[in-house]
Amino acid sequence: MNEKEIFDAMLQGFQLLSLMVAGALMVVGSPYGSQTQYQGMLAVDGKLAWILMELVSPLALLSLYAWPLLSIKHFAEYTFSDFLVCLWLVHYVHRAVIYPLRQPSRKPMHLGIMLSAVAFNMLNGYLNGRWLAQYAPEELQAKSMEFAWLHLNQVLWGLLLFVAGMAGNIYHDNILMNIRLCRKTKRGHSIYSVPQGGLFQVVSCPHFLCEIVEWFGFAVLSGSPAAWTFWLNVVCNLVPRAYFIHKWYQATFADYPQNRKAIVPYLL
Repeated sequence: MNEKEIFDAMLQGFQLLSLMVAGALMVVGSPYGSQTQYQGMLAVDGKLAWILMELVSPLALLSLYAWPLLSIKHFAEYTFSDFLVCLWLVHYVHRAVIYPLRQPSRKPMHLGIMLSAVAFNMLNGYLNGRWLAQYAPEELQAKSMEFAWLHLNQVLWGLLLFVAGMAGNIYHDNILMNIRLCRKTKRGHSIYSVPQGGLFQVVSCPHFLCEIVEWFGFAVLSGSPAAWTFWLNVVCNLVPRAYFIHKWYQATFADYPQNRKAIVPYLL
């Protein structure tokens, strides 16, 4: 098998894995975050674990994208592929560094969960970085403005969805952070409250919904099978998590709003 055949096989395996993970999560529930209470020997500080596992994705993509092109590409020409890499890095600078450092607290994470996320992000970074560097259509290597002009609808819709999704994700994360900052304790246990504002009025996990929209926009922008596969993985990971968080809210708060769905307004 040549590298392209191996790449395609890994891509198909990644797609299959996403569906298997979705099925497993619907059985075992959310493996980290508010739904866990792990304190064993393999517990890793929540913030440290998050930073380490999330940093893998931008580092993997950047190394796979830049290294093969050093000898053949003049970086004086800013291509549309470069623009896509910048969007990836903008997301992960926030997600891997700014977001966890701003959080008031984060529950410990099992080492196994952290390592599985590292493996996921390494594979995802490889697939997306390698596709952009080696397997993307030649037109994607055109100058950024030239590509944008030739594919105006694709670029406008994709960029709008990406920016709106990222902004919405940050906005709703801020609502959750403010709740944590104001959270009180009673007899050593945290007292939770129902999030209000924004899309929290109609769904329990709008931050997840916005992240799905964000990566849908990136996939539209790039047209990359690797990006679409990543989006599928995001959906398969976040939808089950939203379902269990929604159930937790309903079980915890007797007056939880009945009109709220888990992640898709009025539907799911």
